Amino acid sequence: VASAADAPAVSMMSVKIGVSDFQKSTDFYVRYFGMKQGMKFNAAEQGLDWPTPGQGSNLILVNDPTGKVIKLAPGGGWIMLKVPDAKKIAKQMTDAGVKGVDAPIEMAQYQTVVVTAHDPDGNTVEMLQVGPAK
Repeated sequence: VASAADAPAVSMMSVKIGVSDFQKSTDFYVRYFGMKQGMKFNAAEQGLDWPTPGQGSNLILVNDPTGKVIKLAPGGGWIMLKVPDAKKIAKQMTDAGVKGVDAPIEMAQYQTVVVTAHDPDGNTVEMLQVGPAK
């Protein structure tokens, strides 16, 4: 009988979200989270990667109005990112006119700050800061 110790490690490789404009979404994730444009997999899928290998799962932006390659509507995604300073990023977004940036929620009992915002297509981006701002 196989045990958990015998099983290969499983990890999250990618998250896909629907978008209506690759460039607008790429600009958003590069500007506020430091991601970089990655591989274009096909006409409907554009990758975004972290600058440091192993930093986390990459993000794949999906824009396929025909639904022939992949059916994923813009605005239906919800991603959660661990960030060094949630309030600072929220202020940068608000100052830049990003719509849908919620007020930070401080949860002292967990030593966390949570801010939710929306990317250009309405996908929810939840930012979690653990511990003091860095």
